[in-house]
Amino acid sequence: MILYRVKRDAFVDVEDHVVELPEIWTGWTINGFVMNLIGDVKGKVAVMVDDMIDTAGTISKGAALLHQEGAREVYACSTYAVFSPPAIERLSSGLFQEVIITNTIPVSEQNYFPQLTVLSVANLLGETIWRVHDDCSVSSIFQ
Repeated sequence: MILYRVKRDAFVDVEDHVVELPEIWTGWTINGFVMNLIGDVKGKVAVMVDDMIDTAGTISKGAALLHQEGAREVYACSTYAVFSPPAIERLSSGLFQEVIITNTIPVSEQNYFPQLTVLSVANLLGETIWRVHDDCSVSSIFQ
């Protein structure tokens, strides 16, 4: 399953290249955004990954589409959780089984909700600092 996040008249392919939409386009238009779901999600668990969640508009619309198409559970994962209003309402509305973020941006107590899981990047940053100090490979952390 691949969920393309799409803006007006263009979409992002797997390598993040913006390309023009064809004349004949099939997909869903949700509040000015076109979303195209590739594959069958009926009865399956869907994992959505994004670099940042700000107002949670796009990721929530994508989750609604996945549920509409029969996904059993939807999980959201993101590195940066800005959580501008109305993100908390959208993320805690029942669309997501779990929302997994990192602590790269501090999350205030009032923005916690039952489905939220915050993962620490402390060990990764500490290991990176250690490797740079010892003149060792940092890229090998990710292999």
